[in-house]
Amino acid sequence: MKLTRMAALLTLCLVLPIWAAVAADLQVPALPSAIPGPPSAPQGVLALDVDTAYEMALNRNLNLQVGRYNIAAANAGILSSVGIFDPALRFSLSGSGSTAPAATQLAGGLIINNRNTTFGLGIDQLLPTGTMLSVESSAARSETNNTFVFVNPRWDTDLTVSLRQPLLNGFGTLVNRSGIVIARNARAQNSETFEINVVSTLQQVDSAYWNLVGARRAVEVAEQSLELAQRLLNETRERVKVGTSAPIDLVQSEAGVATRRQRLIAARNAASNAEDVLKGMLGFNEPAEWTRKIETTQTYEFKPLDVDLRQSIETALQERPEIRQQQLQLDLLQFQVKVARNRTLPGLDLTATYGYGGLGGNTLSETPSGEPLPLKGGFEDAGQQILSRDFPHWTMGAQFSLPIGNNEAQGQLAEQRYYFRQGEVSMAALKQSVIQEVRYAVRSLSDGAAEVDAAVASRDLAQRNLEAEQTKFNNGLSTNYQVLQIQDDLAQAQLSLIQASLAYRKALLAYRTSTGTLLDTLNVQIEDPGSPEVPHDYWKNVKWLQFDGFGRATPAEAPEGPGETTAATE
Repeated sequence: MKLTRMAALLTLCLVLPIWAAVAADLQVPALPSAIPGPPSAPQGVLALDVDTAYEMALNRNLNLQVGRYNIAAANAGILSSVGIFDPALRFSLSGSGSTAPAATQLAGGLIINNRNTTFGLGIDQLLPTGTMLSVESSAARSETNNTFVFVNPRWDTDLTVSLRQPLLNGFGTLVNRSGIVIARNARAQNSETFEINVVSTLQQVDSAYWNLVGARRAVEVAEQSLELAQRLLNETRERVKVGTSAPIDLVQSEAGVATRRQRLIAARNAASNAEDVLKGMLGFNEPAEWTRKIETTQTYEFKPLDVDLRQSIETALQERPEIRQQQLQLDLLQFQVKVARNRTLPGLDLTATYGYGGLGGNTLSETPSGEPLPLKGGFEDAGQQILSRDFPHWTMGAQFSLPIGNNEAQGQLAEQRYYFRQGEVSMAALKQSVIQEVRYAVRSLSDGAAEVDAAVASRDLAQRNLEAEQTKFNNGLSTNYQVLQIQDDLAQAQLSLIQASLAYRKALLAYRTSTGTLLDTLNVQIEDPGSPEVPHDYWKNVKWLQFDGFGRATPAEAPEGPGETTAATE
């Protein structure tokens, strides 16, 4: 009778204990960090509550570390995408020479020797509007024995500013910043993926932890069941000795003990397997770590959660990271439609150059016609003429191009539109799936609470039935077989209560996951510094520069691209 009460108390401790403790402000870094070493385990035993299990898994789980590297790589991708606007410095140096016989008296000599050296220095800069700016300075030295050349050796210098501005195809920050927009969108999607992995890790750790608790409770139930059977066997032996029981009763009791030993072996093996699963989730990777024994210290209190289905669905549609991730993908597809639409426009480019030239070198006193020469000196004089702006030059023009048929650009636009429509359907399918998950989770909570209540009642009735049968057996009104059978019924009821309690715990976590509130419930925060600040990414919030088609983009179209914030929204 005493052992029966102890068994009942043990299972009650499992049911009284399901959600008392909540993780306290766990910080999860989103970027790669050093994986901490294993915690200390005095005498090879690691005392572990569920909060510590969460923290260990979030810091040591290798799958999460892989996700952190994905975010870091996406940050580097953003910096790489801005490289299109980095100024490019150019330097050139070339030389040439020739010796050729003269074929005419006008060649200036019988054999003409020419030597030329050219230096060039320039810088190119692409602006987010598609404007290509270039500044180039050049100097050329030429020397010849041609008698008709009256500046010899000769220095030619030039300083030119060039501009090329697309006015239709290729104009605007929408198109030219597309690489940055795509890179930031990829980074935002990686962040959402990381949050999904964090939620999944927490759910798996919680399940593994309480599975271990349940498996060890099952071992204790099996040990107590064996102890009850062993006690009945001892009592039966005494009865056979005094002649109040038949020898066949002893065989039945021995068979009951053997069966309970077999169940105990299976329960212990299941508990060992459950411990290994938890160790794997906690990031145990050294052989010495696997030899440690985990001692679970957490208890939880069974408190049925009253939820509202409609409110749960609304919360899930707002909070689920999968929906945010799909929305980012949908925004990207919409953005790519706008880029493809711009590429269908004809090309109209404005070009302009402006600069100054200079000429210097050794000159004759006068030209062959007798006129005085205004030039003298060398490279310094040619450079001074540029600074004095004595000899300006300029060009201006426009170029128009219209592909006949324009099939490639039109086909790409149609393709992107189909992808966008496909993304809309995928979003609708995802929301449908989320609603279905929430409905299932809410039903599981309701049914799980009812199952726990039913399991408690079944366990109590099995306990009372065993007490009554034990009394009948003591008075000679029952048999060993009947007592063993009812002991099995009590053990099964205790195991059913353990399973129902763990199932409700899992249902509760599944509900938090389906509604996107698990991290808030467990006070887990992801430390994400956000997209890195990058150079040259200016003018992105100037509306009239966000050219889309033949007009300005409307605010509703979010032309700044997915993953970014406009000045208006800021």
